[in-house]
Amino acid sequence: MSSFSKKIISWQKINGRNNLPWQTKSPYHVWISEIMLQQTQVKTVIPYFHKFINSFPSVRSLAKSNLDDVLAHWSGLGYYNRAKNIYLSSKIILEKHNGSIPDNYHELLDLPGIGESTAGAIMSLAFDKSGVILDGNVKRVLLRTSGNKSPINLSKTQKDLKKFATELLPKENFNSYSQGIMDLGSLICTPTNPECGKCPVKRKCVSFDLGLQNIIPFKKTKSQMKEKSINWILISSKDKVLLKRNDTKGIWQNLWLFPNENNFNQKKLSFLEKKETLPSMTHNLSHRKLSISIEKYFLKDKDKLSIDRRGYIWVNKTESVKMGVPKPVKTILENYL
Repeated sequence: MSSFSKKIISWQKINGRNNLPWQTKSPYHVWISEIMLQQTQVKTVIPYFHKFINSFPSVRSLAKSNLDDVLAHWSGLGYYNRAKNIYLSSKIILEKHNGSIPDNYHELLDLPGIGESTAGAIMSLAFDKSGVILDGNVKRVLLRTSGNKSPINLSKTQKDLKKFATELLPKENFNSYSQGIMDLGSLICTPTNPECGKCPVKRKCVSFDLGLQNIIPFKKTKSQMKEKSINWILISSKDKVLLKRNDTKGIWQNLWLFPNENNFNQKKLSFLEKKETLPSMTHNLSHRKLSISIEKYFLKDKDKLSIDRRGYIWVNKTESVKMGVPKPVKTILENYL
């Protein structure tokens, strides 16, 4: 075992995060947490994880549920394809692996939503087997340790990181090592103002030696974030509001949204009484900026509005909480219904 991995393991046992709710002997818990932690911070994930596990305590219970229920539990967490992939994977795991998370790297890669880093995390954290983790925290530690100033978002840099991470793997204690290097990035080797004096591997860190901690990792500037305009209409009738399932591909697929004017012809819209224009709002995704405008309408008798029940539904605020709705819809319902 390299002295690097030894120091990480020793440090983790004393100083690492050892009380996270998914740090159990359950591979199922590890799998769910790793998917939730993709692009999402630990403090955000914890309450969602508790709620999800309480409702779906096993692979079998998840596979026997329905996608709407799973999406509802994911509402507000973002990146909703993760929830869809979890649901699809649970059915595969139940059918092909008798409900047990596979402890084989290549079988894990065959499951929807599981890439190389997530498979490596499950192998090491759930089964204490060899596996390379390359989440954001680990990448930062490795780039600084090696003094690699290549842009982190280049494919060549990613390949170099994987090779370097593989070379540093210990021969045993994979769980402690993987958790340790993630904890080091989260607690010590932070994006800004890293606490290098507390780092167990600072003597092996090129960035510490050369004073490059605040330069590495370097990220190549991306093109300006694209903007998209969304024009929703909030149609209320007494305590009910009309939602439409989004059956188009892309963001928020399969979630419930407000309809827009293009969903109705002028004859249908004539039944509506316009009440007000709500304040516009902005919602930022990782790759896109959404500018959302909302026109609020009132309908005295909701039965006068002809809708396709397969794609539309009237719900009250309490019912909407149990459905899969994205954060902007939830915010509008909470403030204007």
